[in-house]
Amino acid sequence: MKGAIWSTLFICLFTLNSALLYAQTHNYEIRFSNHVIGNVTAHCKVNGASRNISIQSNVDMKLLAKFNLDISCDFDNDILVRSKVIKSSGKDAGDNKTIITQREAKNYSIVQNGKKSVLNTTEIVHSVGEMYFMEPRQVTKIFSETLGIFLTLNSLGNGLYELLLPEGKRNVYKYEKGTLVQVEISQTLGKAYIIRV
Repeated sequence: MKGAIWSTLFICLFTLNSALLYAQTHNYEIRFSNHVIGNVTAHCKVNGASRNISIQSNVDMKLLAKFNLDISCDFDNDILVRSKVIKSSGKDAGDNKTIITQREAKNYSIVQNGKKSVLNTTEIVHSVGEMYFMEPRQVTKIFSETLGIFLTLNSLGNGLYELLLPEGKRNVYKYEKGTLVQVEISQTLGKAYIIRV
């Protein structure tokens, strides 16, 4: 009898713990002119009310561009508490560009390459990094971890969303059954695509 109680208790605790811990990983290729020029790995780990999103991107366009982009976002109760972005060319650590967003009492501090600014909002509930894991239905304003600003997001219908960037550029996110399958990226040299593999 005592063994049955312990077994039942263990199964209940294991089931509860499994429900609180959850992880997803999505892999993408970056394509330009029908050539693979890089990859993206997006990982989301949920532990109770806490969630961590990490995104690693590597791009190598031979003579035109080569860089790595690492994004890490921490959420608590669906509110962004910290994000850190590091963009590097891979040459040396001195060329790294960073942007850190940190929630404070009534606003967010943003430190971009050593320069501090304040974002006057009490809560960031949607960020671009989340778009790798959820279709942004009914979201019209979204925080860009890489720019440290809010951007406008427009629904185009049929699982398409247009993210308006500074300087008139735009990225178009495509979802199928709630899953991100492609991002069309506007670039000076043409369009690049992030495609789920």
